Amino acid sequence: MMKCLKLILILLFISMNSNAQEDITVNTLTSPFTGSGGLSLDNEGNLYIGDFGDFLSGGDVDGQPNSVWKLDTELNLTVYSQGFIGASGNAFDSNGVLYQSDIGAGAIYKVINGIRTFVTNTGISGPVGIIFDSNDNFYVCNCGNNTIRKVTPSGVSTLFASGNASIFNCPNGITIDENDNLYVVNFSNPNIIKITPNGATSIIGSTGAGNGHLDYDPVSNRLYIASFAGHRIFSLSLEDEFPQPTAELLAGSGVLGNTDGDATTSRFMYPNGVAVTQTGDSIYINSSTNPNISTLNPQLIRLIKGVQSGSLSVESVNPLSNLNGYPNPVTDKFLIESDLAVSSENLNLKLFDLNGKVVKEIKNIKTNDGKLKIVIDLASLAAGNYLYTIYNNSNIVNQGKLIKK
Repeated sequence: MMKCLKLILILLFISMNSNAQEDITVNTLTSPFTGSGGLSLDNEGNLYIGDFGDFLSGGDVDGQPNSVWKLDTELNLTVYSQGFIGASGNAFDSNGVLYQSDIGAGAIYKVINGIRTFVTNTGISGPVGIIFDSNDNFYVCNCGNNTIRKVTPSGVSTLFASGNASIFNCPNGITIDENDNLYVVNFSNPNIIKITPNGATSIIGSTGAGNGHLDYDPVSNRLYIASFAGHRIFSLSLEDEFPQPTAELLAGSGVLGNTDGDATTSRFMYPNGVAVTQTGDSIYINSSTNPNISTLNPQLIRLIKGVQSGSLSVESVNPLSNLNGYPNPVTDKFLIESDLAVSSENLNLKLFDLNGKVVKEIKNIKTNDGKLKIVIDLASLAAGNYLYTIYNNSNIVNQGKLIKK
């Protein structure tokens, strides 16, 4: 009887997982172009794509400098900035200024209205991924010497983290959560590394093959990782203090190609850059069109949609679909309430700005006579758009957008 019960549970899990993966779709957005570097989204939803170059090692045979591209929300692809030897990783600071690593020049630049300005090369060696913390310090993955470098807003560059070959082996991608914990993936091994704000490192997961870049989604509290060598996209939940040692497969069959379709049948070819949208439901990926691992360009931009259906169980909590939020736009206090009785077990709320930073958090929300009433005090926040997520454990139960006047 117990064996039968276990079999039923296994089959049920497989069926549920299969249905979730069918909700995930992968679509190609562009024609082939030279965009083999990292990806970043601005606050308006425009995608910025670095061009690492045509080859994994060595210069480009055309002798031409590489560019940073911009893919706008209407899918118009244009050159945003020029003159890079190898535009690898990129990220935006709190003022919306794009910073770009140049692996060929061994330097970091900032780009304003397409014009690039040198920032620093102190302690920089083969820079790839770059990310900003809540104080506008930025951190650089030094693939050249297997270290993470920290650079303050005033330009002071110091060593932040280092380790053995298991910890850092050509650190490539880097991202950050709302608590300023860094997450790094290596190009030359499959490990996913967590770095605390004091620089302590630990291995928290693996994709099974060498990685490109990764991005953090505050809505789902997950990392999304491009497995460059594995031709697949993975996710890793940060909900638990110690995640499982192997990340969960999100999309990609593992077979070389650029086939659109659902999560299980879609194909990627040496995927590298990762950029998660503000809602957390879609992910931009660039994918090579050349089966030769050393030849990176041309590239395609691919979009994975329906992401949360494959990584989170999205459900109503008895039933939270009847929630009302008002006033909207709001000046000081935003009220969320239900007309019907709901369950409040483990109910929490996070409010995000459009950079994905948590600006308010309400934990252990209670009900009054079974009805829900949440008051969000916005008086101290700047005017603008915000996203809120109500969740029960790791299940998203309601989401919405509000405008602060």
